[in-house]
Amino acid sequence: MIRTLIPVSLIYGFAAALALRRFSDREAVRASINRMIAHLYEFRLFIDTPSLIFRAQMDLLRENLRLLRLILLPCAMLAVFFVALFPQLDAWYGHTPLPPGEPSVITAQFDDAVLEAPAGIAVETPPVHSVHDHEVSWRVRPLGKVSGELRLRHDGHLIVKQIVVGSGWIDGYTGRGVGIHYPRRTVFEANWMVWFFLLSGIAALVYR
Repeated sequence: MIRTLIPVSLIYGFAAALALRRFSDREAVRASINRMIAHLYEFRLFIDTPSLIFRAQMDLLRENLRLLRLILLPCAMLAVFFVALFPQLDAWYGHTPLPPGEPSVITAQFDDAVLEAPAGIAVETPPVHSVHDHEVSWRVRPLGKVSGELRLRHDGHLIVKQIVVGSGWIDGYTGRGVGIHYPRRTVFEANWMVWFFLLSGIAALVYR
């Protein structure tokens, strides 16, 4: 499953480069970057003149703000896109399915919810209520490799949340308001977002 992080990152990087090309003024961006480089050279040229160094710093700051204004629209679009995808990406790459036989905790953000677990998932404790947070939690234990639906009834409504044990795809979208404490996953000892942005950044540079 973790291998799919590479193509997903590359696709996002290509989309980022395409958005920057399509929704920003490339000539203005290039000119702004050139002016920033020129201001950096001023630091070396006028290192013995504090007043000129200060002026170069102010000019560099203004040029940074100008560049941010030029790329604001595509960056905002990419941010909205990433925020929309984040729950599912974090479910896939940031967590692993529950290990069989190991206890976990189910938490619902409704203090009067009733839990119904599928076959193969034992509910080991009565509901524990948090009055301050308006939450209720249960300790559960998977009896084997199983996938099924948790059902929570709250105020006449039914909320369904997929639970995955052993292997499979974790759903980060359905059952909002219900949390399953899946174990965290790292990719080569780093959070998946480190590799995601590194690979997408490389893809964006290559495409450009």
